[in-house]
Amino acid sequence: MTKTIIAIGGGSYGQIKTYPDGRRVQKTKDSIEIDKKMIKLTGKEHPKIVFIGAAHGDDESRFLVIQKYFSEDFGCEVENLHLVDDSKRPDADKIKKIIFGADIVYVGGGNVTQLMNTLKKTGVDNLLIQAYNRGIIMAGNSAGGCVWFEYYGNDEDEDFDGTIDTLKTKKALGLLRGYFEPHWNTKSQDGIDKESVSKNAVQRMLARESKFGYGVDEGAAIMVQTDDNNVQTLSEIISKPGAKIYKLLPQNQQHIIPSKVRE
Repeated sequence: MTKTIIAIGGGSYGQIKTYPDGRRVQKTKDSIEIDKKMIKLTGKEHPKIVFIGAAHGDDESRFLVIQKYFSEDFGCEVENLHLVDDSKRPDADKIKKIIFGADIVYVGGGNVTQLMNTLKKTGVDNLLIQAYNRGIIMAGNSAGGCVWFEYYGNDEDEDFDGTIDTLKTKKALGLLRGYFEPHWNTKSQDGIDKESVSKNAVQRMLARESKFGYGVDEGAAIMVQTDDNNVQTLSEIISKPGAKIYKLLPQNQQHIIPSKVRE
């Protein structure tokens, strides 16, 4: 049995943006080729996706965009798993049934620490690990990509004050080794403050903590597949022209080529 994780660096799902002058413009569907590959891996014509939006507080409007995208473009059945609001969250047995009944568990973007706290509070962290070991495809965009790795950054949290001394890694689920940084192509090369953490700052942090990681552009994804011998194969999936993934080492980055490499 092959176990699969697809971690996407960010991008939109074709949302409609309304400008102050009344113009309505549809955004680019940045991950469509990634999602096409993900759907194909299920081997099903109409796979079931369970969406977890805890990183953005279970915002219903975001779920509706995701639901429309995956149902209309790919013919998927999409279920929203509410975890943040106690009044909407199913009981523990129901949550387990929903997750184990999925072909794909897809985690949305937002604040990773909020997401991790919610997963731990509800016991869904352990359920996701069990689902992964059952062969259910694990996927996520931005914060939803971070959650599968050992570490993510604290740059959206209160314990980061905009200085390099307080920029640090935090623990995620740890199904994959290393650190995950989404939106890599939107980051400047240098600088650090509360609003913008640069590539250089991320790599200085990793060097200080003696860790390695991955920088993933919007419209790109890193796919990690683990075989029965526990050998992991990493590959790059590109949906947006020019998007890439990088292995981040102390003070430098190396582009991971599209052909498969073993970790």
